[in-house]
Amino acid sequence: HFNGVRNLVDCIDKSKIKGFVQIGSSDEYGNNSAPQSETQREAPISPYSCAKVASTYFLQPLYKTEKFPAVILRPFLWYGPGQGEERFIPQVIKGCMNNQKFPTSKGEQLRDFCFIDDFVQAIFLALNNDNAYGEVINIASGKPISIRKVINNIQNIIGSGCPEFGKVDYRNNENMELVANILKANKILG
Repeated sequence: HFNGVRNLVDCIDKSKIKGFVQIGSSDEYGNNSAPQSETQREAPISPYSCAKVASTYFLQPLYKTEKFPAVILRPFLWYGPGQGEERFIPQVIKGCMNNQKFPTSKGEQLRDFCFIDDFVQAIFLALNNDNAYGEVINIASGKPISIRKVINNIQNIIGSGCPEFGKVDYRNNENMELVANILKANKILG
């Protein structure tokens, strides 16, 4: 991921670029306490999140030294049409629609979901926005919801499905509260 970002920056005609949006990740926060804020030091816990942090650390100084118009948007758990079936919400929907038993964790984790259309809107609001350049901005709802409640909501809407809570262990080093502070997004992007 980092090499891809670096190659893009090297290939771009910097005299013509108007804006560059780096799609970061809430995983960059690692196990930082909630709500996660852009002022917290990153604490990557996987190669994926480490590459995202490296890209952030590359682009921010590039803005400071060369005024390269980069903004880093950190989405929190996006969902919506076209999402791969291996992702959390599509898996739950499929299990419920097929009225299957499906294993889940206890569901105590708190998460902050962001509908894909809202994230796309954030991208457009960040482009050509001088106040966004050089910044890291969380993109999320700012509202925590437990994984168990998400599953129960989907089950209630569909009217079927049999989640087996507690059948899946939590991941090693899983952050139990991944919830965004969105004050900066509200201020810069409106």
